[in-house]
Amino acid sequence: MSSQSSIRRATHAGSWYVSSAKDLSSQLENWLNVAGEPNHCPARAIIAPHAGYQYCGACSAYAYKQVDPTIIKHVFILGPSHHVRLSGCALSPVRIYRTPFGDLTINETTYEELYSTGHFEEMTLGTDEDEHSIEMHLPFIAKVMEK
Repeated sequence: MSSQSSIRRATHAGSWYVSSAKDLSSQLENWLNVAGEPNHCPARAIIAPHAGYQYCGACSAYAYKQVDPTIIKHVFILGPSHHVRLSGCALSPVRIYRTPFGDLTINETTYEELYSTGHFEEMTLGTDEDEHSIEMHLPFIAKVMEK
């Protein structure tokens, strides 16, 4: 894991979703409440959209409502690359994903295990910060896992 780029900024906060932690919390709580009670809980995997929250935030809430933070200990996010062509899977070079709610830490042991298989490359920090597909999930993860 690259030591020179240890934090991935929330580069899409303020454009793809609100940057204020207070406003974002209120927005996510509203969507999660509208989603009602979980009906497929505890989910071991979810599929959720990655567009701007104005387009898909409410839909994402239905998926994230199925996550039970008392059971889930590790979260893996898979997302497409919209700006850079990748021949396979790539890992982020960072140790921390910043969100308006605080930082999410990458499990370095799991990262090293994945990287050592030879099936993953490491993307650049610029590639990671330009891409929105994974970042759009981070505030939801931070929110549902805070309980």
